[in-house]
Amino acid sequence: MAAPRDTPNRAQRLVGGWWGPAVGMSALGFYATATAPRDEAGREIFFNVPAGPWAVYVFFAALVGLLVWGFVRHASLWGIGRPTPGLFRDIPQRLRNTARLGLAQDKVRRDRYAGIMHWCIMSSIVVLTLVTAQVAIEADTPLNFLHGDYYLFFSFYGDLFGVIGLVGVGMALYRRYFADFHRIRWDERLEDHIIIVGLGLVLLTGFVVEGARILVTELDAHPDWAVWSFGGFAFAKGLEIFNFAEDQVLFLHEATWWVHVSIAFLWLGMIVFTRLDHLFFAPINAFFLRTDSQGRLAKIENIEEQEVFGVGYVQDFTWKQLFELDACVRCGRCTDVCPANIAGQPLSPMHLIQDLKAHLADVGPAIQQHRHEHGDAGREVSPVALVGEVILDETLWACRTCGACVQECPVMIEHVPTIVDMRRFLVMNEARIPATAQGALENLEMRGHPWRGTSLERTTWMEGLGDVPLFDGSQEYLYWVGCSGSLVERNLPVTTAVFRLLRESGASFGVLGQEETCNGDPARRLGNEYLYQILAQQLVETFKAKNVQKVITNCPHCFNTFKNEYPQFDGYFEVLHHTEFLSKAMQDGSLKATHPIAADVTYHDSCYLGRMNGIYDAPRQIIEMVPGATLTEMQRTLSKGLCCGAGGGNMWQEEVGERRVNHVRSEEAINTGASQLISNCPFCIQMFEDGVPAVQPEEEGRMRPFDIAELLEDAVFGPKAKEETPAAAGDSSD
Repeated sequence: MAAPRDTPNRAQRLVGGWWGPAVGMSALGFYATATAPRDEAGREIFFNVPAGPWAVYVFFAALVGLLVWGFVRHASLWGIGRPTPGLFRDIPQRLRNTARLGLAQDKVRRDRYAGIMHWCIMSSIVVLTLVTAQVAIEADTPLNFLHGDYYLFFSFYGDLFGVIGLVGVGMALYRRYFADFHRIRWDERLEDHIIIVGLGLVLLTGFVVEGARILVTELDAHPDWAVWSFGGFAFAKGLEIFNFAEDQVLFLHEATWWVHVSIAFLWLGMIVFTRLDHLFFAPINAFFLRTDSQGRLAKIENIEEQEVFGVGYVQDFTWKQLFELDACVRCGRCTDVCPANIAGQPLSPMHLIQDLKAHLADVGPAIQQHRHEHGDAGREVSPVALVGEVILDETLWACRTCGACVQECPVMIEHVPTIVDMRRFLVMNEARIPATAQGALENLEMRGHPWRGTSLERTTWMEGLGDVPLFDGSQEYLYWVGCSGSLVERNLPVTTAVFRLLRESGASFGVLGQEETCNGDPARRLGNEYLYQILAQQLVETFKAKNVQKVITNCPHCFNTFKNEYPQFDGYFEVLHHTEFLSKAMQDGSLKATHPIAADVTYHDSCYLGRMNGIYDAPRQIIEMVPGATLTEMQRTLSKGLCCGAGGGNMWQEEVGERRVNHVRSEEAINTGASQLISNCPFCIQMFEDGVPAVQPEEEGRMRPFDIAELLEDAVFGPKAKEETPAAAGDSSD
């Protein structure tokens, strides 16, 4: 093969010296030597493509213009949404979210295969961009460092991450075309094929360009340099087999260079029109991600003054919610974990977001024009109803507000607030709500609890327990029993178990008794924000009047409401779930589990204690400290746990679909082979009391659902002790 061609002049090296990754995530054909002496390792930029510099500049200018136009087009549609307050508070936390969730793609790693695949592709893009930045500095500044030993190392890691990028592309191709991977088929489009195949071609053609150059310039003259560019070197050795003439290799080099650059610019141009926009939007959305609890819904401020409650038109969303629509990559992770979708019910979070995105694209420009001409909200512009036609009523009511979709979304979309906002419009503007849910709301308004037809009273659970102290402000804790804990027959044993354990631990506590009323959580989740705010404000005033400082709850929904949502009404209290208090009491010795319980148990993480508030350890610590109890985890557990089906007000709704969610979850529990299904939530217990017999009809050997307090009660007092007079256990501590 011929000797190396002459080194280009300074002008040639300046032009196009940094465009590799910028035009195609591959600097493999663009490394520079700058002013390196020819006896040192280094190479030319455009040694065989005289028209390369002007082509790169023209293509790059066109790309920048296209990207700017695309961003402005997107931003103009987001701008029809309402303001989003608070997005620039907690800047340090937001920057951490951007780094961890946006750039490091932390959530993608929940799917290990996808995590490796995305790391390969993303790290290749990042490193090759850094490679190109160094070329730019070398070629377009007085600095001179890309030669000698560093150039060889530079060539090595450039090729290394080019290969890593190809590994990622190969994994993506395998999952899409060879693995039976169901999510891909849910919303497959032509662009999906073009994106992955195009990226692979960019990387491959980069290696071909490098290989052809090495064959001409280094393979014979500087073989010790060539091996450092091991990817290009391998291609050069492959080409050498065919014994091409030099002019043929040069033609291959130039032709492949044009193909490489053209595909690269076209691929980058797709960012404007396809889901590739998540390369930019995902880190931005990570920055905008809420920094408070996932379990907190937004308050409708000045609710008495609102004309439209919630979201009935696309422009009623906040601009951040509209931005999230563009961030969606249609990966299907949200739908894959949605309990309603798993049970065959009419909800797919991915398709809901995509339907909203399509609706925004359809009506957004007309809304913009109407606002410009008339200055009002332009709600009459849309030819179809957002709620009811674009998004069906049954889709909204199927949501459990369990947060599984939000937990899994790799681009940080918050589906639950979007769904609840549309529910608010249905309930408060349209008065469209399932009859059974409407009955629960009416009962809340008239009787202060959602349970129609109950014959129990708030104090029924106290019978036979001796002196139950009423909270008067002198005790440390208010024991909040809750509506389910006092008014649902199955949950009375849970309430008494917690009470006896609190008393045994020596805790200073009291209860409200007849003064308890619903804290409003069912109303808020069902969409009646107006009723929720009335109940919340009343209860905050009650708590303050009684000097409540610390609260222990039975119910994770009450726990979440007091802890995360009452601060919206100036209600700041220290809130513990009973599993937290009991775990601590066992660890400090104030509670002792001395009676062995021979039981194989499985544990169900309730959504509002686990996923919404991150409390996973305390319940498991209790089980570990119960002598004789053996824990077998379900397949879906911890943050990946499946909802029992009651959340989002579905406790008071008839389910529509192939199966009931509680049956699906009960089946998963039964498959562990455990004899007891332990939970920490009165709603979950009720759902399993229905679900387990449906899945396991034979009573003999049937799994039995219990609250964790019931399990601990047996371990502390003995299995038969609760059948005796509870008052004998001792007096309550004031």
